[in-house]
Amino acid sequence: MFRLGIVGSDNSHAEAFSRLTNLEGENRIPDVQTTHIYGTDEARTKEVATNSKIPNIVTRIEDMLGQVDGILCVWRHGSKHKNDALPFIKAGTPTFVDKPLAHSVADARELIDTAQQAKVAFTSFSTLRFCVPTVQWLNALPETIGAPVSGVSTGPAEIDSEYDGLVFYGIHAVEMMVATFGYGVESVTAKEQNKTVMAVCKYANGGPIVTLNFLYKNAAYIFHVSAFGSKGYSEHKVDSGTSYSEGLKVIMEMMRTGKWPLTPQQLLEPIQIINAATKSLAEKREVLLTEV
Repeated sequence: MFRLGIVGSDNSHAEAFSRLTNLEGENRIPDVQTTHIYGTDEARTKEVATNSKIPNIVTRIEDMLGQVDGILCVWRHGSKHKNDALPFIKAGTPTFVDKPLAHSVADARELIDTAQQAKVAFTSFSTLRFCVPTVQWLNALPETIGAPVSGVSTGPAEIDSEYDGLVFYGIHAVEMMVATFGYGVESVTAKEQNKTVMAVCKYANGGPIVTLNFLYKNAAYIFHVSAFGSKGYSEHKVDSGTSYSEGLKVIMEMMRTGKWPLTPQQLLEPIQIINAATKSLAEKREVLLTEV
């Protein structure tokens, strides 16, 4: 039985992941149990532990070291991820850091570099990219549209979110963009009106130009991607129903094999894009990813 620990009880993801390992159901992940949880809100931590039948609540992160075979660091604040994930990474514990990997490029680089140096299984992603219908759509896209030319990735984000701004929820739209159009964004130019943000992402070497459409909370939203290419057009409305179960399968494969599902640069680039968008809004100009 693979023992998982959860760091950060505030996020609904803490309960979503642990239910898939600890409760009976058709989507239960076999041979895995969430055995430990840590959080700073005693009542919320107890709530998650009770609802998901997690037997051990720890009051210090250090008390989980050596007691689990892998951890899920799922704080809402990406700014908490580095300090709370690093002890496990340095101890050689396979680690998944929930979206966003970090709130800053510097923190993201430190997490990635430390994991490489420790030669530990490590990854971070939005589970939306692994939903079954989304994977099917992505796999068919080259035949459907040919070489990508342009598109839009839409999702919610709040520039004034208490959870580190755009990065908290905006990372979903960014990850859907790179899953669809690939990596290699060169620059970002962002504009804001009534707190809704549109960020134009220009790919290097004559690649596509794609708009991130960050909808503020005054707008109804769906996660949606449209893609235009040399052969045709396709659009996709993300159905998140299988996101946690499929995402956890990817996580467990990583933890058990040691193979990173995303490269260091693939982990870093979404954080660079979000930070470039934020910098562009502040400075009212095009921002190169090399500047953040």
